[in-house]
Amino acid sequence: MKPAKKQHPKFIEAMQKLSAMNEDERLSDENKELFDQAIAYAPLEAQPALMAIQRKYDELH
Repeated sequence: MKPAKKQHPKFIEAMQKLSAMNEDERLSDENKELFDQAIAYAPLEAQPALMAIQRKYDELH
């Protein structure tokens, strides 16, 4: 079995901050840069979930 790849520190930082927020805060314009950072450094297995959230953001704005 392959060991799990380490997650990028910038992804971990962004996700910790985003996880502490409610959905409205996560989808706000003020946090778009933080969310973009999460997407940019996300491991492949997390990207589909983040892209779904991105589509929801785009629908709201």
